[in-house]
Amino acid sequence: MKQLLVSIRRTPYQSLAVFSSLFLTLFLSLLLVFCLNFLYGLLGYVESRPQVTIYFQNETSEPSILKVKNELEKSGKVESVKYMSKNDAYALYKQLNKDNPLLLEMVTADILPASLEIFAKKPSYLPEIASYLNNVTGKDEVNFQKNVVDKLLSLTSVVRTMSLAFFLFLMGSTIIILMTITHFKVALKKEEIELLRLMGATAGYVRKPFMNQAVFLGFVASTVVYGIFAGILFLIYPSMQGYLRGIQSLFVDLGPYKLVVWPLSIVYAGGLYILLTLFGMGIAGFATYFATRKYLTIQRN
Repeated sequence: MKQLLVSIRRTPYQSLAVFSSLFLTLFLSLLLVFCLNFLYGLLGYVESRPQVTIYFQNETSEPSILKVKNELEKSGKVESVKYMSKNDAYALYKQLNKDNPLLLEMVTADILPASLEIFAKKPSYLPEIASYLNNVTGKDEVNFQKNVVDKLLSLTSVVRTMSLAFFLFLMGSTIIILMTITHFKVALKKEEIELLRLMGATAGYVRKPFMNQAVFLGFVASTVVYGIFAGILFLIYPSMQGYLRGIQSLFVDLGPYKLVVWPLSIVYAGGLYILLTLFGMGIAGFATYFATRKYLTIQRN
C-alpha cells in the first residue's frame, strides 16, 4: 500500500485526471441506475393497481353491484374483479391516513363510495370494459388507468434507451481517457521498463504496478461517489417519503427475485455499492490492461 501511495504521489496530476474521469462516469452511472430502478418500480406499481375502477352512487344497492361483478366475470375478459364496500373503503382510508387524525374525523363510511376494481386479461379489453361500465345503472364515475400505464411505459422505454446510449458514451470516453493517461504514465517510465525487460521481467510483472494503481483509484472513486450519493439521498429522503406517501413498496421484478427499491433497504443499498465498486475497479483495470498491453507489444516489436 505504501508503494502504491508513493507511485500516486509521483504522478499527482495524472492520478487526479484518472480519479476525476472515474468519478464523473461512476456518479452518472449510479444516478441512471437508481432512476431506472425507480421508474421500473413505479411502472410495476401502476400495473399492479386496478386497471379500471367503477365507483357507485351512494343509493346503489349491494346486490346491484354484485350483479355487475358477476357479469364482468362471466365475460371472460377480466382476470379478477374485487368488490370494495363502503366499510372496506373506510378501513383503507383509515390505514392511509392513520397519522392525520383531522382527516379521519372528517370522513365516515357513509360518504365513501362502494367500488369494483377490475383487472383485464389483455390491455385490448380495457376500452370495451370501460365502455360497458359507463352504461351501468348507478354508476358515479369510471376511472380508466390505461393512459397512465401507457405513458409511464413509454417514458420508461425512452429513458432506458437514452440512458443506455449515454452510459455507453460515458464508458467509451472514460476508457479512452484512462488508456491515454496510462500510455503517458508508462512512457514516463520507459527506461525503467526497458531495464526490467532486459532483466527478464514478464509483461505481467511490468503491468502489475499500473494495474494496482488503477484498481485502487477505481475503488476510491466508487467509495467517494457512493458516499456523496448516499448523502444526497439522506437529504431528499423526507421529500421522497412525502411524494411516495401511500405507496408501501416499489420493486423491480427479476424473475424469481423481487428487488425492493422503496423503501430504501440495507440490501438494496449494499447491492448498489458492491456493483458500483466492481464496475469502477473493472473499468479502470480493463483500460489499464489494454493500454499497457498495447505499449508492451509495441516495445517488443
